[in-house]
Amino acid sequence: MRGDGGRVLRPPSRRDLFGLAAGAGVVLSAGTPAPALAQAAPHTFKLGAADITIISDGSMVLPASFALPNVDPKEQAALFAGRGDPAVGIKGEVNVVVIKTPGALIVIDSGSTPDFMSTFGNFPDRLEKAGINASDVTHVIFTHAHADHLWGVIDPLDDDTRFPNARHIMTAAERDYWLQPGLADQMPDALKGTTIGTAHRLGLLAKRIDTVKPGAEIVPGVTLIDTAGHTPGHVSVRLDFGGHALLIGGDALTNAIVSFERPDWPWGPDLDRARAAATRKSLLDQLATDTMALLGYHLPWPGLGRVERKDGGFRFVGGL
Repeated sequence: MRGDGGRVLRPPSRRDLFGLAAGAGVVLSAGTPAPALAQAAPHTFKLGAADITIISDGSMVLPASFALPNVDPKEQAALFAGRGDPAVGIKGEVNVVVIKTPGALIVIDSGSTPDFMSTFGNFPDRLEKAGINASDVTHVIFTHAHADHLWGVIDPLDDDTRFPNARHIMTAAERDYWLQPGLADQMPDALKGTTIGTAHRLGLLAKRIDTVKPGAEIVPGVTLIDTAGHTPGHVSVRLDFGGHALLIGGDALTNAIVSFERPDWPWGPDLDRARAAATRKSLLDQLATDTMALLGYHLPWPGLGRVERKDGGFRFVGGL
């Protein structure tokens, strides 16, 4: 494929695919045991007139050395006491959301592929088993373009989208960042593979992607919210139906302990850590104040819960 300016971008090799993990927040060393897959059965509920289905694409484990850079292991252990051992790894689910409104069928992010990580790639089969035809999907909204959110959209049999009749939506800031000429050369070694792989897939989707700005209403009741920091064009998706609101947060809040109780800690996958931390704090305050429901892409299956204030900070409470 050709990138901007005619520069040829080669498809990612298996070496690239292994190396890209750090950029997507998905790093497994050779000695790390593969995590068990999340619950396979879809989780469904209603939000006013909208039907929500959450489908697992699998799960992952992040080494604490990557997820929590520059955080003293003793502080990590104290935070996680009785709630897991960060030294063993920090687990995250991959919760893909499908929204059926009176006039649209929307997929929020698209999972990844087994080539990226062996515990990913379940979403297409589970979507079909849930009785949802990919050809009926009208919109695919990408919160951002990391591998675990974007790569699963491509059908490897024809190098095109799995959703042929859908409008594919991403912020212009997000698309343009990953397609910068020479970006891979500017990245640390651990991020080069992510950049190459994402640029390749964005190239395959070039004629299908419809770029928008944060604040855009995609269909009635579905609005994009600016939550940049994790990536330059990261957005969350706010649903408003029947007097009920739900924020689908993408990777703005990624871990049920760290993101809520220590939002100031640097999170390894964030591209702009200072801005990501500011986004987390603002978002937590808003969610707690408004008592708005939250659905997180990597939060414990099925990713649903609320934010509560506690001891001058915040905590995640699972369930609706």
